[in-house]
Amino acid sequence: MTPRVVWLFSLTRSGSSAAVYASADALGWAVADEPFGPWDRTGPPYDYPPEQIDLHREHLAASERLSEPTNARFERIVQALADRAGAPGVIVKMPHLMLRPEDVARLRPNDQSAFLLRNPLDRLNSLHTRGWQDTIYPPHDLETVKTFLNRFARAPRARRLTFDAMNATPRRFFRKLWRAWGIAFDEDQVEAAVRYRARHYHESSAMLQPGRNPHRVLSAHRRDVPPEAAALYLHDPVVRCILVRFGWATDPGSYALAFSRTQD
Repeated sequence: MTPRVVWLFSLTRSGSSAAVYASADALGWAVADEPFGPWDRTGPPYDYPPEQIDLHREHLAASERLSEPTNARFERIVQALADRAGAPGVIVKMPHLMLRPEDVARLRPNDQSAFLLRNPLDRLNSLHTRGWQDTIYPPHDLETVKTFLNRFARAPRARRLTFDAMNATPRRFFRKLWRAWGIAFDEDQVEAAVRYRARHYHESSAMLQPGRNPHRVLSAHRRDVPPEAAALYLHDPVVRCILVRFGWATDPGSYALAFSRTQD
């Protein structure tokens, strides 16, 4: 049986692992975690078919544009993941810009997509807190963020979700996410997703950190954004518009400790 395929587009450190793995656990679906990425994930815990290595190589050679050949290879991979798990579908987690949503819509018209956004400065803080500075493109990952904000804004409202909502109203969040994907569900599955989210902390992709409280993440208690990065983001009209739209702080002291000390 050909599995259904749904997508969650986001940026790194935006909660996509929690959303996808909780959904897969509750719904009984399989996960395709960053299948187009540059990592060899043919071993545990992902256990992709060997074709995953070829998929990345061909996708990169095609300037990271989904094409008929790479889509055919991708289809074989998700079929193998679904067959192995005995799952009716596969959730694809894409926390990068390495694939354009419009290409998915064009070549895979039956797939449904959703978009997950985190406060851009909170996300940047998380990258700094975890020492992921090598993933931050100059200037301070701003252009990466603005590209994703454009994709997020172009998506239908029903397909736009936020990291804050997953934490504040998780039941409502999972219902909205699964409706965006067109997946039938019941309230027992909603509760199962909420329990999974409360008991599992995905430090990075499938990697779990045992004993870690998902609601006590390190970046929520530290302000590691460089002052110049906070100023850059807060003076950018696109970012500032999204901060205001979602009621997120627009003062630099909320993100950069140096500003806070100066204001004190």
